[in-house]
Amino acid sequence: MDSLCVGVGKKSGKGKVSRGRRSWSRVEEDALIHCLTDIVNDGWKAENGFKVRFLRELEKGMRKTLQGTDIVANPHINSKIHVWKKEYSALLDLMSKSGIDWNSTTSMIDVEDEGVSDACRWTDPQVKGIRYKTRPYYSHWLEIFGKDRVTGENTMGPNDLFNDLYRSTG
Repeated sequence: MDSLCVGVGKKSGKGKVSRGRRSWSRVEEDALIHCLTDIVNDGWKAENGFKVRFLRELEKGMRKTLQGTDIVANPHINSKIHVWKKEYSALLDLMSKSGIDWNSTTSMIDVEDEGVSDACRWTDPQVKGIRYKTRPYYSHWLEIFGKDRVTGENTMGPNDLFNDLYRSTG
């Protein structure tokens, strides 16, 4: 296993996994991206996320990819996916503003005008630190998390659902 992996999350006495914070190595992140892409391609992607037990499938895939790994579905994989989804969402929010684009060469966001930069309020907790940090997995996130964001478009309330159902049966 890669030496960048911090010893947190290692098995402690009686086979239990420590619940401390885990630092992922680049090799482990690459393996998780590969496994997530496989799961999406195998049909585990649902309309607003993933199907039930997808974490178990990811854990199996990680064990096949990284022999002897101590990474488990909960908390390790679940936590990493949660962090990636938050970063992905924050990037999409930023890039929805005019003057902010994705630079696939540097794997970072590009700000065309510093006036836009000031308007983004880089001190916002969701956005802070996003500007100068590379995101090498962004293109993969588009495929993996692509349509998981709630936008409010095409939503239906109870009355809309009833009327739609009534129209289809009557």
